[in-house]
Amino acid sequence: MTNHAAPSRSLLEALDRGESLPARWYTDPSITEQEIVQVFRKSWNYIGPLSQVKEIGDYVTGYAGRVPVVVLRNEQGLAGFVNVCRHRRHEVMKGRGNAKSLQCGYHAWTYDLDGGLRRVPRSQSEPNFSLADFPLLPIRAEALGPFVFVNLDPEAPTAASYYGPVLDLIAESGVVLDTLVPYSREEWQSNANWKTMLENYLECYHCAVAHPGFNATIDVRPDVYTLKTHGYFSSQTGPVRPAALAGKAKIELYDVAGAVTQSQYHFLWPNVTININPGFPNLSIDVWTPDGPNATKGLSEQFFGPGVSEAFATSLVAFNKQVAAEDDALTDSVQRGLLGGLPDTGRFLTNSEHLVIHFQKMIAEAVGA
Repeated sequence: MTNHAAPSRSLLEALDRGESLPARWYTDPSITEQEIVQVFRKSWNYIGPLSQVKEIGDYVTGYAGRVPVVVLRNEQGLAGFVNVCRHRRHEVMKGRGNAKSLQCGYHAWTYDLDGGLRRVPRSQSEPNFSLADFPLLPIRAEALGPFVFVNLDPEAPTAASYYGPVLDLIAESGVVLDTLVPYSREEWQSNANWKTMLENYLECYHCAVAHPGFNATIDVRPDVYTLKTHGYFSSQTGPVRPAALAGKAKIELYDVAGAVTQSQYHFLWPNVTININPGFPNLSIDVWTPDGPNATKGLSEQFFGPGVSEAFATSLVAFNKQVAAEDDALTDSVQRGLLGGLPDTGRFLTNSEHLVIHFQKMIAEAVGA
């Protein structure tokens, strides 16, 4: 592991008081580079739904701290590898699918499902060359309920030890995870630092002001909308508004009547969010990845319980996109303020934004001085 300096006591004390990280933590490329190494390459990274790696040969690809990775199912179970050919470091597999072997599209170096190198064109005439010397590099791949994660750090605790209790919380919502069916997957980009975006996610202080549709659906009053930290994950829960259930909201909403009456919004360190909205059983996952210091790229996956109507699915997806667009306008503005550098720090409310403070302290601890 790479050693780094611990954050100063003065910084941690300032965060405890509600002061924010300094502006350069959101705009300096060197900070982003440290986050890639110290945060993302030492944490669990979401790759995709377990349902897409059910059969032998099924595979999904993704990235962990910019490192291309592939997770597949072989005779032994789930297996993860660095998705980079040992020849010219070309990515081996693309997207998702099923394969009997892993073949690089550059020079046809071919690996088996255990990662071993099995065929190299022209290698018979190459002196001092052994296929056994160049397998794909293995990484850890683990399932958490119906979700697949990878970790580049061989010494990290298990994904279940980080996030396991979130599965019990989700069960309380009325969503049965094992019955969820993938509905859609979209990639997106935004013009704000990844931390700027997640800090916005981690509080609902802004919801009554900036999200009229969300506010009409979910009761966001601080006495009923709860925010809790659980170590490596945090949770927000809120009940559906009676007026929304009765169809008496002042603005048009999707159909919120259904088995799920409690909204849940979970953050899994460092960059995964799980969202459950009232209505028919549903769940969405968002992944937020740095794209330099002043931009974020991500993906959103939507799941529904069996038997969902297309009308409900399209209306809920539209609802989520509307909330996301409203959030993008906010975080883009915050990023412009951060780029200006004045004031250097902000001031959070410790009673309403303590999940943000917890997140900032985790960042400071991971990145160091």
